[in-house]
Amino acid sequence: MSDINPQRLLSDLRTLSAIGAQADGGVDRLAWSEADLAARRWFAERIREAGLEPRVDAALNVFGHMSGSAGPRLLTGSHLDSVPNGGRLDGAYGAVAGLEVLRTMVESGEPLAARVEVVGFADEEGVRFAIGLIGSLALTGELDLEQLRDGRDWQGDPISQVIASAGREVDRMLDAQQHMHSIAAFLELHIEQGPRMEADGVDLAVVTGIVGVYRQQVRVIGSQNHAGTTPFRLRHDAGRAAARAAAGLRELVQNVDPEAVANIGAMQFDPGGVNVIPGRAAFTLEVRHLEESVVHRIVETFNTNLETISAEEGCRAETERLSWVPPARMDPAQMERLEAACQELGHEPARLWSGAGHDAAILARHVPTGMLFVPSIGGISHSPQENTSDEHLVLGARALLRGVRAAAAQIK
Repeated sequence: MSDINPQRLLSDLRTLSAIGAQADGGVDRLAWSEADLAARRWFAERIREAGLEPRVDAALNVFGHMSGSAGPRLLTGSHLDSVPNGGRLDGAYGAVAGLEVLRTMVESGEPLAARVEVVGFADEEGVRFAIGLIGSLALTGELDLEQLRDGRDWQGDPISQVIASAGREVDRMLDAQQHMHSIAAFLELHIEQGPRMEADGVDLAVVTGIVGVYRQQVRVIGSQNHAGTTPFRLRHDAGRAAARAAAGLRELVQNVDPEAVANIGAMQFDPGGVNVIPGRAAFTLEVRHLEESVVHRIVETFNTNLETISAEEGCRAETERLSWVPPARMDPAQMERLEAACQELGHEPARLWSGAGHDAAILARHVPTGMLFVPSIGGISHSPQENTSDEHLVLGARALLRGVRAAAAQIK
Protein backbone atom coordinates (compact mmCIF):
# COMPACT_ATOMS: atom_id res chain seq x y z
CA MET A 1 0.00 0.00 0.00
CA SER A 2 1.04 3.60 -0.51
CA ASP A 3 2.65 5.64 2.24
CA ILE A 4 2.57 9.32 3.18
CA ASN A 5 4.56 11.94 1.29
CA PRO A 6 7.23 13.11 3.79
CA GLN A 7 8.20 16.22 1.83
CA ARG A 8 4.59 17.36 1.56
CA LEU A 9 3.97 16.76 5.26
CA LEU A 10 7.03 18.76 6.32
CA SER A 11 6.34 21.51 3.78
CA ASP A 12 2.79 21.94 5.06
CA LEU A 13 4.07 22.16 8.64
CA ARG A 14 6.54 24.86 7.64
CA THR A 15 3.86 26.83 5.79
CA LEU A 16 1.41 26.62 8.67
CA SER A 17 4.09 27.70 11.16
CA ALA A 18 4.52 30.93 9.17
CA ILE A 19 0.93 31.92 10.02
CA GLY A 20 1.20 33.84 13.27
CA ALA A 21 5.00 33.45 13.27
CA GLN A 22 7.03 35.51 15.76
CA ALA A 23 10.56 36.87 15.34
CA ASP A 24 11.99 34.42 17.89
CA GLY A 25 10.61 31.39 16.07
CA GLY A 26 7.46 31.10 18.13
CA VAL A 27 3.89 31.00 16.86
CA ASP A 28 1.01 33.14 18.12
CA ARG A 29 -2.41 31.89 16.99
CA LEU A 30 -4.80 32.51 19.86
CA ALA A 31 -8.27 31.12 19.27
CA TRP A 32 -10.32 33.14 16.75
CA SER A 33 -7.61 35.77 16.34
CA GLU A 34 -6.79 36.97 12.83
CA ALA A 35 -3.84 34.56 12.68
CA ASP A 36 -6.00 31.66 13.85
CA LEU A 37 -8.66 32.45 11.25
CA ALA A 38 -5.97 32.64 8.57
CA ALA A 39 -4.74 29.19 9.63
CA ARG A 40 -8.29 27.83 9.39
CA ARG A 41 -8.70 29.28 5.89
CA TRP A 42 -5.36 27.75 4.91
CA PHE A 43 -6.38 24.35 6.31
CA ALA A 44 -9.73 24.44 4.51
CA GLU A 45 -7.96 25.31 1.25
CA ARG A 46 -5.55 22.37 1.65
CA ILE A 47 -8.58 20.13 2.19
CA ARG A 48 -10.19 21.49 -0.96
CA GLU A 49 -6.97 21.05 -2.98
CA ALA A 50 -6.90 17.41 -1.92
CA GLY A 51 -10.27 16.89 -3.59
CA LEU A 52 -12.06 16.73 -0.25
CA GLU A 53 -15.05 18.67 0.98
CA PRO A 54 -14.25 21.27 3.68
CA ARG A 55 -16.92 22.14 6.22
CA VAL A 56 -16.94 24.37 9.30
CA ASP A 57 -19.13 24.23 12.39
CA ALA A 58 -20.34 26.98 14.71
CA ALA A 59 -17.22 26.77 16.90
CA LEU A 60 -15.08 27.12 13.72
CA ASN A 61 -13.78 23.57 13.82
CA VAL A 62 -12.67 22.77 10.24
CA PHE A 63 -13.49 19.32 8.82
CA GLY A 64 -12.69 17.55 5.58
CA HIS A 65 -13.99 14.32 4.06
CA MET A 66 -14.68 12.77 0.67
CA SER A 67 -17.56 14.47 -1.08
CA GLY A 68 -20.64 12.30 -1.24
CA SER A 69 -19.47 9.92 1.47
CA ALA A 70 -21.74 9.21 4.41
CA GLY A 71 -20.94 8.39 8.00
CA PRO A 72 -20.14 6.87 10.31
CA ARG A 73 -16.50 7.90 9.94
CA LEU A 74 -13.24 7.74 11.83
CA LEU A 75 -12.17 11.26 12.82
CA THR A 76 -8.49 12.17 13.01
CA GLY A 77 -6.65 15.46 13.56
CA SER A 78 -5.85 17.94 16.30
CA HIS A 79 -6.11 21.69 16.97
CA LEU A 80 -4.86 24.70 15.01
CA ASP A 81 -4.77 27.37 17.77
CA SER A 82 -1.71 28.02 19.94
CA VAL A 83 -0.74 29.51 23.26
CA PRO A 84 0.80 33.01 23.15
CA ASN A 85 4.22 32.75 21.50
CA GLY A 86 3.98 28.97 21.54
CA GLY A 87 5.59 26.29 19.40
CA ARG A 88 4.99 25.33 15.79
CA LEU A 89 3.98 21.69 16.40
CA ASP A 90 1.57 21.64 19.34
CA GLY A 91 -1.73 20.69 17.74
CA ALA A 92 -0.67 21.75 14.24
CA TYR A 93 1.33 18.55 13.73
CA GLY A 94 -1.65 16.29 14.41
CA ALA A 95 -3.96 18.32 12.17
CA VAL A 96 -1.53 18.38 9.25
CA ALA A 97 -0.60 14.70 9.71
CA GLY A 98 -4.29 13.78 9.74
CA LEU A 99 -4.77 15.62 6.46
CA GLU A 100 -1.71 13.93 4.97
CA VAL A 101 -3.07 10.52 5.99
CA LEU A 102 -6.45 11.13 4.36
CA ARG A 103 -4.81 12.68 1.28
CA THR A 104 -2.63 9.60 0.89
CA MET A 105 -5.60 7.26 1.12
CA VAL A 106 -7.60 9.27 -1.42
CA GLU A 107 -4.69 9.48 -3.88
CA SER A 108 -4.13 5.72 -3.75
CA GLY A 109 -7.82 5.01 -4.27
CA GLU A 110 -8.32 3.22 -0.97
CA PRO A 111 -12.03 2.50 -0.35
CA LEU A 112 -11.47 3.09 3.38
CA ALA A 113 -10.85 6.79 2.63
CA ALA A 114 -14.63 7.28 2.53
CA ARG A 115 -14.75 6.27 6.20
CA VAL A 116 -12.20 8.87 7.34
CA GLU A 117 -12.57 12.53 8.21
CA VAL A 118 -9.92 15.08 9.25
CA VAL A 119 -10.41 17.92 11.73
CA GLY A 120 -8.63 21.10 12.78
CA PHE A 121 -10.16 21.83 16.19
CA ALA A 122 -10.74 25.33 17.58
CA ASP A 123 -9.61 26.70 20.95
CA GLU A 124 -8.03 23.63 22.50
CA GLU A 125 -5.60 25.73 24.50
CA GLY A 126 -8.04 27.84 26.50
CA VAL A 127 -5.58 30.68 27.13
CA ARG A 128 -7.80 33.35 25.63
CA PHE A 129 -10.86 32.62 27.74
CA ALA A 130 -9.42 30.33 30.47
CA ILE A 131 -11.92 27.65 29.43
CA GLY A 132 -10.24 25.56 26.74
CA LEU A 133 -11.34 22.71 24.49
CA ILE A 134 -14.31 24.76 23.32
CA GLY A 135 -14.15 23.25 19.84
CA SER A 136 -14.35 19.62 20.93
CA LEU A 137 -16.84 20.41 23.71
CA ALA A 138 -19.12 22.09 21.16
CA LEU A 139 -18.76 19.16 18.78
CA THR A 140 -19.76 16.59 21.40
CA GLY A 141 -22.69 18.68 22.60
CA GLU A 142 -21.24 19.21 26.07
CA LEU A 143 -21.08 22.96 25.56
CA ASP A 144 -23.69 25.16 23.94
CA LEU A 145 -21.93 28.19 22.52
CA GLU A 146 -24.84 30.33 23.67
CA GLN A 147 -23.87 29.44 27.23
CA LEU A 148 -20.69 31.44 26.70
CA ARG A 149 -22.57 34.70 26.22
CA ASP A 150 -21.48 36.04 29.63
CA GLY A 151 -17.91 34.77 29.42
CA ARG A 152 -15.36 37.34 28.26
CA ASP A 153 -11.86 37.39 26.84
CA TRP A 154 -8.95 39.44 28.15
CA GLN A 155 -10.22 42.51 26.28
CA GLY A 156 -13.68 42.23 27.82
CA ASP A 157 -15.41 40.99 24.67
CA PRO A 158 -18.11 38.31 25.12
CA ILE A 159 -16.91 34.89 24.00
CA SER A 160 -20.05 34.17 21.98
CA GLN A 161 -19.68 37.52 20.22
CA VAL A 162 -16.05 36.80 19.33
CA ILE A 163 -16.94 33.42 17.83
CA ALA A 164 -19.98 34.78 15.98
CA SER A 165 -18.00 37.69 14.56
CA ALA A 166 -15.22 35.38 13.40
CA GLY A 167 -17.73 32.97 11.90
CA ARG A 168 -19.35 35.52 9.60
CA GLU A 169 -16.84 34.65 6.89
CA VAL A 170 -17.86 30.99 6.92
CA ASP A 171 -20.24 30.08 4.11
CA ARG A 172 -20.72 26.39 4.78
CA MET A 173 -21.72 26.00 8.39
CA LEU A 174 -22.36 22.61 9.92
CA ASP A 175 -24.36 21.79 13.04
CA ALA A 176 -21.71 20.50 15.44
CA GLN A 177 -23.87 18.32 17.64
CA GLN A 178 -25.66 16.68 14.71
CA HIS A 179 -22.29 16.05 13.08
CA MET A 180 -21.09 14.21 16.18
CA HIS A 181 -23.54 11.39 15.42
CA SER A 182 -21.56 10.55 12.28
CA ILE A 183 -18.29 10.04 14.20
CA ALA A 184 -17.53 6.42 15.09
CA ALA A 185 -14.04 6.81 16.61
CA PHE A 186 -11.20 9.30 17.00
CA LEU A 187 -7.41 9.05 16.65
CA GLU A 188 -5.05 11.92 17.51
CA LEU A 189 -1.32 12.25 16.82
CA HIS A 190 0.66 14.71 18.95
CA ILE A 191 4.11 15.61 20.15
CA GLU A 192 4.69 14.39 23.70
CA GLN A 193 5.36 17.89 25.11
CA GLY A 194 7.50 16.32 27.81
CA PRO A 195 10.94 14.69 28.31
CA ARG A 196 10.10 11.02 28.95
CA MET A 197 10.33 9.61 25.43
CA GLU A 198 13.60 11.32 24.58
CA ALA A 199 15.13 10.33 27.92
CA ASP A 200 14.18 6.68 27.39
CA GLY A 201 15.12 6.58 23.70
CA VAL A 202 11.53 5.85 22.63
CA ASP A 203 10.44 6.74 19.08
CA LEU A 204 6.68 6.19 19.42
CA ALA A 205 4.30 5.94 22.36
CA VAL A 206 0.69 4.83 22.68
CA VAL A 207 -1.20 6.98 25.16
CA THR A 208 -3.04 5.13 27.91
CA GLY A 209 -4.91 8.08 29.40
CA ILE A 210 -5.06 11.86 29.74
CA VAL A 211 -4.94 13.70 33.05
CA GLY A 212 -7.91 15.59 34.40
CA VAL A 213 -7.49 19.37 34.23
CA TYR A 214 -9.17 21.63 36.78
CA ARG A 215 -9.02 25.42 36.53
CA GLN A 216 -10.36 28.00 38.94
CA GLN A 217 -10.31 31.76 39.40
CA VAL A 218 -9.28 33.05 42.82
CA ARG A 219 -10.00 36.54 44.17
CA VAL A 220 -8.66 37.91 47.44
CA ILE A 221 -10.29 41.04 48.84
CA GLY A 222 -8.48 43.20 51.35
CA SER A 223 -8.22 46.97 51.92
CA GLN A 224 -6.41 49.35 49.59
CA ASN A 225 -4.24 51.79 51.54
CA HIS A 226 -1.07 53.90 51.55
CA ALA A 227 2.02 51.68 51.61
CA GLY A 228 4.16 54.31 53.33
CA THR A 229 1.87 55.21 56.19
CA THR A 230 0.25 51.89 57.09
CA PRO A 231 2.31 49.59 59.37
CA PHE A 232 2.41 45.89 58.55
CA ARG A 233 0.38 44.94 61.61
CA LEU A 234 -2.54 47.11 60.46
CA ARG A 235 -2.61 46.08 56.80
CA HIS A 236 -5.22 43.98 55.03
CA ASP A 237 -2.93 43.14 52.13
CA ALA A 238 -4.66 41.11 49.42
CA GLY A 239 -1.40 40.81 47.51
CA ARG A 240 0.44 39.25 50.44
CA ALA A 241 -2.37 36.74 51.04
CA ALA A 242 -2.37 35.70 47.38
CA ALA A 243 1.42 35.44 47.32
CA ARG A 244 1.50 33.29 50.45
CA ALA A 245 -1.04 30.89 49.00
CA ALA A 246 0.89 30.68 45.74
CA ALA A 247 4.24 30.17 47.47
CA GLY A 248 3.00 27.08 49.30
CA LEU A 249 1.43 25.42 46.26
CA ARG A 250 4.23 22.98 45.40
CA GLU A 251 4.57 21.54 48.89
CA LEU A 252 0.80 21.32 49.30
CA VAL A 253 0.38 19.39 46.04
CA GLN A 254 3.27 17.01 46.65
CA ASN A 255 1.96 16.19 50.11
CA VAL A 256 -1.27 15.01 48.49
CA ASP A 257 0.36 13.10 45.59
CA PRO A 258 3.96 13.44 44.30
CA GLU A 259 2.79 12.68 40.75
CA ALA A 260 0.30 15.55 40.66
CA VAL A 261 1.11 18.98 39.24
CA ALA A 262 -0.43 22.42 39.63
CA ASN A 263 0.25 25.91 38.40
CA ILE A 264 -0.55 29.55 39.10
CA GLY A 265 0.16 31.11 35.74
CA ALA A 266 -1.38 34.56 36.05
CA MET A 267 -1.70 36.92 39.03
CA GLN A 268 -2.79 40.56 39.23
CA PHE A 269 -2.79 43.09 42.05
CA ASP A 270 -5.22 45.99 42.10
CA PRO A 271 -4.74 48.94 41.77
CA GLY A 272 -1.12 48.04 40.93
CA GLY A 273 0.62 51.14 42.31
CA VAL A 274 4.18 50.83 43.62
CA ASN A 275 3.20 52.68 46.80
CA VAL A 276 -0.31 51.25 47.21
CA ILE A 277 -1.24 48.22 49.32
CA PRO A 278 -3.26 45.94 47.02
CA GLY A 279 -6.92 45.99 47.92
CA ARG A 280 -7.64 43.09 45.58
CA ALA A 281 -5.64 40.25 44.09
CA ALA A 282 -6.68 37.72 41.48
CA PHE A 283 -5.02 34.62 40.11
CA THR A 284 -5.76 31.36 38.30
CA LEU A 285 -5.12 27.89 39.68
CA GLU A 286 -4.73 24.80 37.51
CA VAL A 287 -4.41 21.23 38.87
CA ARG A 288 -3.70 18.04 36.89
CA HIS A 289 -3.63 14.33 37.71
CA LEU A 290 -4.76 11.03 36.19
CA GLU A 291 -7.09 10.32 39.14
CA GLU A 292 -10.12 12.53 39.64
CA SER A 293 -10.12 12.05 43.42
CA VAL A 294 -6.56 13.37 43.67
CA VAL A 295 -7.42 16.53 41.72
CA HIS A 296 -10.40 17.29 43.93
CA ARG A 297 -8.41 16.63 47.11
CA ILE A 298 -5.74 19.09 46.02
CA VAL A 299 -8.29 21.77 45.16
CA GLU A 300 -10.13 21.33 48.45
CA THR A 301 -6.87 21.46 50.43
CA PHE A 302 -5.69 24.54 48.57
CA ASN A 303 -8.97 26.37 49.10
CA THR A 304 -8.99 25.56 52.79
CA ASN A 305 -5.43 26.80 53.11
CA LEU A 306 -6.32 29.93 51.12
CA GLU A 307 -9.17 30.75 53.52
CA THR A 308 -6.87 30.36 56.52
CA ILE A 309 -4.17 32.59 55.01
CA SER A 310 -6.70 35.22 53.96
CA ALA A 311 -8.17 35.35 57.46
CA GLU A 312 -4.70 35.74 58.95
CA GLU A 313 -4.08 38.70 56.63
CA GLY A 314 -7.43 40.32 57.43
CA CYS A 315 -8.80 39.51 53.97
CA ARG A 316 -11.39 37.21 52.47
CA ALA A 317 -11.16 34.91 49.45
CA GLU A 318 -13.56 33.90 46.70
CA THR A 319 -13.10 31.00 44.27
CA GLU A 320 -14.90 30.22 41.02
CA ARG A 321 -14.46 27.10 38.93
CA LEU A 322 -13.59 27.98 35.34
CA SER A 323 -13.46 24.51 33.82
CA TRP A 324 -13.09 20.85 34.66
CA VAL A 325 -12.09 18.20 32.15
CA PRO A 326 -12.09 14.81 33.93
CA PRO A 327 -9.33 12.27 33.31
CA ALA A 328 -9.85 10.19 30.18
CA ARG A 329 -8.84 6.60 29.53
CA MET A 330 -8.03 5.63 25.96
CA ASP A 331 -9.95 2.80 24.32
CA PRO A 332 -8.11 -0.56 24.64
CA ALA A 333 -8.95 -1.65 21.09
CA GLN A 334 -7.69 1.62 19.60
CA MET A 335 -4.54 1.34 21.72
CA GLU A 336 -3.91 -2.16 20.34
CA ARG A 337 -4.39 -0.97 16.76
CA LEU A 338 -1.94 1.90 17.24
CA GLU A 339 0.53 -0.44 18.89
CA ALA A 340 0.27 -2.84 15.95
CA ALA A 341 0.75 0.08 13.55
CA CYS A 342 4.01 1.00 15.29
CA GLN A 343 5.18 -2.61 15.27
CA GLU A 344 4.42 -2.84 11.55
CA LEU A 345 7.04 -0.10 11.10
CA GLY A 346 9.56 -2.03 13.21
CA HIS A 347 9.11 -0.02 16.43
CA GLU A 348 7.98 -1.25 19.83
CA PRO A 349 6.05 1.68 21.30
CA ALA A 350 6.01 2.69 24.93
CA ARG A 351 2.74 3.13 26.78
CA LEU A 352 2.49 6.52 28.48
CA TRP A 353 -0.16 8.69 30.09
CA SER A 354 -0.43 12.31 28.98
CA GLY A 355 0.13 15.18 31.38
CA ALA A 356 -1.26 17.68 28.88
CA GLY A 357 -4.91 18.09 28.01
CA HIS A 358 -6.06 17.20 24.50
CA ASP A 359 -9.21 17.13 22.40
CA ALA A 360 -8.94 13.34 22.68
CA ALA A 361 -9.96 13.67 26.35
CA ILE A 362 -13.33 15.10 25.29
CA LEU A 363 -13.93 12.71 22.40
CA ALA A 364 -13.06 9.72 24.61
CA ARG A 365 -16.24 10.33 26.62
CA HIS A 366 -18.33 9.69 23.49
CA VAL A 367 -16.48 7.43 21.03
CA PRO A 368 -13.58 4.91 21.13
CA THR A 369 -10.46 7.09 21.14
CA GLY A 370 -6.75 6.49 20.74
CA MET A 371 -3.70 8.73 20.83
CA LEU A 372 -0.12 8.46 19.63
CA PHE A 373 2.96 10.44 20.71
CA VAL A 374 6.29 11.28 19.07
CA PRO A 375 9.18 12.70 21.14
CA SER A 376 9.74 16.37 21.94
CA ILE A 377 13.36 17.52 21.75
CA GLY A 378 14.45 18.52 25.24
CA GLY A 379 10.91 17.94 26.46
CA ILE A 380 10.11 21.56 25.55
CA SER A 381 6.64 22.71 24.53
CA HIS A 382 4.51 25.87 24.70
CA SER A 383 7.72 27.66 23.74
CA PRO A 384 9.46 28.94 20.59
CA GLN A 385 12.04 26.20 21.27
CA GLU A 386 9.45 23.45 20.85
CA ASN A 387 10.76 20.98 18.27
CA THR A 388 10.70 17.38 17.05
CA SER A 389 13.06 15.85 14.48
CA ASP A 390 11.79 15.53 10.91
CA GLU A 391 12.43 11.78 11.16
CA HIS A 392 10.06 11.46 14.11
CA LEU A 393 7.45 13.71 12.49
CA VAL A 394 7.41 11.48 9.43
CA LEU A 395 7.47 8.29 11.50
CA GLY A 396 4.49 9.42 13.56
CA ALA A 397 2.45 10.20 10.45
CA ARG A 398 3.33 6.82 8.94
CA ALA A 399 2.17 5.09 12.12
CA LEU A 400 -1.01 7.15 12.16
CA LEU A 401 -1.79 6.11 8.57
CA ARG A 402 -1.60 2.44 9.54
CA GLY A 403 -3.63 3.00 12.68
CA VAL A 404 -6.30 4.89 10.73
CA ARG A 405 -6.54 2.10 8.18
CA ALA A 406 -6.97 -0.51 10.91
CA ALA A 407 -9.53 1.53 12.83
CA ALA A 408 -11.51 2.56 9.74
CA ALA A 409 -11.75 -1.07 8.67
CA GLN A 410 -13.70 -1.83 11.85
CA ILE A 411 -16.38 0.79 11.20
CA LYS A 412 -19.67 -0.75 10.19
